[in-house]
Amino acid sequence: MSIRGRLLALAIGGGLPILGMGVMLVWFIWSGGSGWHHLTAFAVIGLIIVFCTVTGALLIARSIGRPVRLLNFVSEEFAKGNFSARAPTDGPEEIARLGVNFNSMAERLEKREARLDELDRLKSEFVSRVSHELRTPLTTIKALTRLLMRDEIEEEKRREYIETISLECDRQIDLVLNLLDLSRIEGGVLRITHERVDVGEVISSVVKSEARFAEKRSHELRIEPGVEVAQVCADSKALRRVLSNVIENAIKYTPDGGRIIVSAHEEEDNVGITVNDNGRGIPPEDMPILFDKFHRGRPAPDSAAVRNATTDAEFLEDADMSGVGLGLYLARNVMEQMGGRISVESEVGRGSTFTLHLPVWTAGGCNKPASEE
Repeated sequence: MSIRGRLLALAIGGGLPILGMGVMLVWFIWSGGSGWHHLTAFAVIGLIIVFCTVTGALLIARSIGRPVRLLNFVSEEFAKGNFSARAPTDGPEEIARLGVNFNSMAERLEKREARLDELDRLKSEFVSRVSHELRTPLTTIKALTRLLMRDEIEEEKRREYIETISLECDRQIDLVLNLLDLSRIEGGVLRITHERVDVGEVISSVVKSEARFAEKRSHELRIEPGVEVAQVCADSKALRRVLSNVIENAIKYTPDGGRIIVSAHEEEDNVGITVNDNGRGIPPEDMPILFDKFHRGRPAPDSAAVRNATTDAEFLEDADMSGVGLGLYLARNVMEQMGGRISVESEVGRGSTFTLHLPVWTAGGCNKPASEE
């Protein structure tokens, strides 16, 4: 029975004694009002009616009050931080519906709280990673600077130290630019231009700038010759940053002596820039979160790289790569704002292939965005 029905029953039950007593009083007067047996019968019947009414009212009140008290208790527990507390869903129809709605709200809040806790954890890790990314290169730069101040340093060593300092400075600049891009994306103020861009020129300049990094890992980094592709509609600087991030990831997550090939091809109204490596690959469980903010790659335990590594310890040490987990997150957001998209195919132990899809530049400007296909 609903609360409205129970309250109506309570009202009717509360009025029955009065109605009954009135009827009996009329009957008592009509019968002459004489005789103790009449008066006694009147009193007994009245007491029975009152008892039945009070008992029924108490039962109805309890059926309403108990679920309300339980719901109030659960609300207090939830307010104290016990997000697993749930309200009863039995009792009157309205109370049961209120309990169901409360539980639904509690589940959403519990998930939201868990998500916020996860974000807090990721942000703490992010701050730690950024601190590490800043401290380690600065320590290297400081140590090499002190060595350069010595007069007995050979010219070859001096040049090597200067090149290392230059590379470390470039890494810091890239980190700062990534942080600035993150701030702009989160604030919705990232500015992307749409202009005619020569894909071949972008690929050549990025591969040239990443060549030193690849050489340090004994990688073969090359551009695969192919047909000339059309010019694309993109932001030249932003595209260079995205392609650099993808190539750097390929270099980092490919064991020493690997191969990274960059190529371009036309696909209907779009141009695809592909970065293919023969590295460790991406575990299937990481694919859904690959482009999430703060996500960092990890070794694929079943990959050929692990099986062929000299020792597991060496491989795992190599897998503890630098970075703060922003490269692919920024790449996806920037590509989407340029009207393109980024896709990935990977097989554990055989490598990965990232492709940047961009709309072709036409006489009228930008062609159909690749993200709308």
